[in-house]
Amino acid sequence: MRADKVILRAFLSTLIAIAALMAFLLITLLCVYPSTMMEITYDLGMNQSSVRNATRAYNRTDDIYYIAYATDVAIESDDYKKIVSCGKRLISDDEFADYCEKKNETWGAGAYEQYVYGQVCVAEYKGNKKTQAVARAFELNGISFAKNNAVAAVLIVALREKDADTVEMIKGKMEQLQGEDLSAADGQYLAEMLALVEKTKMD
Repeated sequence: MRADKVILRAFLSTLIAIAALMAFLLITLLCVYPSTMMEITYDLGMNQSSVRNATRAYNRTDDIYYIAYATDVAIESDDYKKIVSCGKRLISDDEFADYCEKKNETWGAGAYEQYVYGQVCVAEYKGNKKTQAVARAFELNGISFAKNNAVAAVLIVALREKDADTVEMIKGKMEQLQGEDLSAADGQYLAEMLALVEKTKMD
């Protein structure tokens, strides 16, 4: 019996040592190689950890890829708070325009930035900061109304949720844009969104 206990203790000690080593290695990877861990944690379905690791990698390197990665994972997870925080950092990065240009080679002209703008503003709206979301959407648009822009994204969500106050706020600001010197394509899309508001009211 004593021999069995000695063997069992040795076995348990070995398991504990292995577990401690694995924990040490994991902590080391988290601290030293966040860019590696962001992908490992994502593959394991640990999206929140993936966002944190991608953000750490961005803080260390200032490489826009990592904050874009964090934003994409936050969007996939419907983590509105992280979409706003990571998305705002992505948009404000000095390399954002160049990054969008590369992404648009596959997304289409202007599509990626409009996607990011829309996701950030919708997330802000979903976080119950509706006035700020609308203001940010129009600020990001400037004197333009590109297809699938942030204003349109927030408007569609507000229409779905039957949020009459926000819809009216957006409608009023869109009507003001009608007096601006928009391109033909932007003017047409603006008219389509205004028509959608009226149609939804009738429905």
